Amino acid sequence: LPQDALAACDTACAVIASGLERIRKRYPPIGKLLLSGHAHIDLAWLWPVAETRRKVRRTWSSVLRLMDKYPDFTFNQSSAQAYKWMEEDDPELLERIKTRVAEGRWEPIGGSWAEPDCQVTGGEAFARQLFYGQRFFEQTFGQRNTVAWLPDVFGFSGGLPQLLQQAAITGFFTTKLIWNENNAFPYDLFWWQGLDGSRVLAHTFLNPNGGYNGHINPLDTYQTWQNFIGKRIHDESLLAFGWGDGGGGPSEDMLQNYDRIKDYPVLPKLEMGMVEQFYDSLPREGLPTWVGEMYLELHRATLTTQALAKQLNRQGEHRLVEAEAFATLASLDGADYPKAELDAAWQDLLYNQFHDILPGSSIREVYRDTHPQLLEVIATAITVRDEAIAARTGSGMDTFAITNPDLNARPLTALLPEGSDAGNLPSQRVEDGVLVHAPATTLGGFASIIVSSAAEDASKTGGVSATLRDSGAVTLKNGELTVEVGADGTLHRVFDRRVNREALSDRGNQLWAYVDRPRAWDAWDIDETYENAGMEITDVDSMEMIEEGPHRAAVRVTRSWRSSRFVQTYRLLSGSSRIDIDTQIDWHERLMLIRALFPTGVQSHEATFETMFGVQRRATHQNTSWERARFEAGAHRFVDLSEPAYGVALLNDAKYGHSAHGSTLGVSLVRGPLHPDPFADEGEHRFTYSLFPHIGDWVDGGVTREARALNAPLVVTAAASDATGREAFVASTGIELGLGALKRAHDQDGIVLRVYEPHGARGQAQLTFTETPASVTRVTILEEPQKEREVTLNGNTAAFEIGPFEVVSLLIGA
Repeated sequence: LPQDALAACDTACAVIASGLERIRKRYPPIGKLLLSGHAHIDLAWLWPVAETRRKVRRTWSSVLRLMDKYPDFTFNQSSAQAYKWMEEDDPELLERIKTRVAEGRWEPIGGSWAEPDCQVTGGEAFARQLFYGQRFFEQTFGQRNTVAWLPDVFGFSGGLPQLLQQAAITGFFTTKLIWNENNAFPYDLFWWQGLDGSRVLAHTFLNPNGGYNGHINPLDTYQTWQNFIGKRIHDESLLAFGWGDGGGGPSEDMLQNYDRIKDYPVLPKLEMGMVEQFYDSLPREGLPTWVGEMYLELHRATLTTQALAKQLNRQGEHRLVEAEAFATLASLDGADYPKAELDAAWQDLLYNQFHDILPGSSIREVYRDTHPQLLEVIATAITVRDEAIAARTGSGMDTFAITNPDLNARPLTALLPEGSDAGNLPSQRVEDGVLVHAPATTLGGFASIIVSSAAEDASKTGGVSATLRDSGAVTLKNGELTVEVGADGTLHRVFDRRVNREALSDRGNQLWAYVDRPRAWDAWDIDETYENAGMEITDVDSMEMIEEGPHRAAVRVTRSWRSSRFVQTYRLLSGSSRIDIDTQIDWHERLMLIRALFPTGVQSHEATFETMFGVQRRATHQNTSWERARFEAGAHRFVDLSEPAYGVALLNDAKYGHSAHGSTLGVSLVRGPLHPDPFADEGEHRFTYSLFPHIGDWVDGGVTREARALNAPLVVTAAASDATGREAFVASTGIELGLGALKRAHDQDGIVLRVYEPHGARGQAQLTFTETPASVTRVTILEEPQKEREVTLNGNTAAFEIGPFEVVSLLIGA
């Protein structure tokens, strides 16, 4: 511009500023907002990871350039994974970021490896999100995070607050709860209390322009303040601004607007700052409390879409825990512990738990990366596990070790390779190998038995049979159950012989197909009205008995429907009340949803759904709008309906979307959305879900143990011909414990054993070790001392108090 025009502009700005100052005295700013620049960069979504790495680099370069020009500008960025990519792709840029971090203008935030899904992710995996995330931030920037930054995640398990607390995170942030379809979430400044009673300070904001993608303009700032319910308690809220989802971050226009409206009359007063300092300023008294899960009334289909990614994630979570456990035990005998290999595998798994990968809401190209990466994680874990077991038992060709990968003792049931000699163990040749089944024999925690030297009764008689009826039905029968598979392929009867009671009120394992055309967001949503357009799949192509006992009986049902094929094999073991339904689906449908329904003979106002390190109880009725909104909800390895003396559980090894309406349990099996991946779930699927009637409620009936056994069966490995079994590393008595992890401590001597209380009980637990440890102390999930919680060591037995759903990590000195 000409010089005189520039001078005129300066004069005009001075006049405006003078006028605003006079107005400001009469109409001062209303309220306060702390502004934090932000770029929500989905680590994968509508683009593959290779493009994300470029987005990160472009966005962060832009932010650093703006910081040079605008000295007030502050910025926050989460996800250790993104910083690790920068460490590899542009270390010079990362050094510039470190300088801004040291200045207090760039804020690494969140404390986790990624911004992970918080419903499907398992408890131990979420603990590792925080473990690896906090360690990376501390090593890279010299600081830890105190606020969990999860603005875009589709619902939150009640297991999170405890894990956050144990990772030194005391604050929690999200915006997604404002997306609820039916019920407005009642708080935006509150305590969030988890399953075990742990609390974190939670804040959210309602920004009219897209949640975490705020703008610095009168509309966003004024309405964010107006929407702030917590203004009755505190005089300041938070607004994150910047282009997001695909990155970009704050723009120069936004920063220029900040100078113009930061003290503008009637609008809230604006100030740039750091998120963690904002949380430090929040009040701790007089706040409301939200207890348990924070269920998002939207995006329920993310519990089902992209089934293979979810199945591989489940397998990766279990196999990595097994690999660490046996590598740890082998290291006690002098073997090397493959720390770097395990760390890399964990980090690959954690990346793929990002909230647009694991939920199934990404494009096809993303899963072309995800599936091979997760398969490699599983392969690595299995190799590490099996080599570690072999280091303890020797390796060979014709002799086998059967090993328990869990903390608690297990019945001896395992599948040897086809053609194997089971020695003098009770066995049966089945279609997928040689079944070893001695339910009266138990194998202790992490113990191994050698097949060729087992001292078990060599009797081949068992207690299960299969009978074909004239009607075409097949009856499977053992000492516990009489199971009738009707000619239509459903469970016509499950009679519990132990208590003379029917487990079902109608046909079980009904397969229903529903038209699945959500109003928006194909991959994300199932509409509440989906049941209005459903039909049962009733046609049967064939039904055949494939195993008739004496240790396992099985019947196979094959169906064709439209262009797809369903093959389901019902299996029943002697001495067991668990009916496994091995399911193979060749799926070629779009905009359809397949669910399996089990009308049970149990009456209960609440159902129990497994979640991270515990359970969530949900209503089985729909009296209120809050209960009606939970027509599809998440469960990990089981959902259960129990009366005081009896119950029925539905277990699974790969599924997450469940329902419990009245007395009917349901599980979603497969979908066919078109957007953003028009071929989502196309092709072959294989998984197992199980009906498990039990005596007593879900605690007394052993539902958690049975669900763990389905997901982490006994491990069979080749052993040396002269091998001997290995006794249990540890035995658990007192209050029942679940296994989180058994691993070498990360950067100190000793072993970390993580356990949790799975039932909501309280009491003393005892762990008796084979070898007397030098010391046993409680640590956090960051493997740092918890001095306020004591462990009593008496000889080789460690005793400690544990509360409902509490996670306890023990550092065991050699």
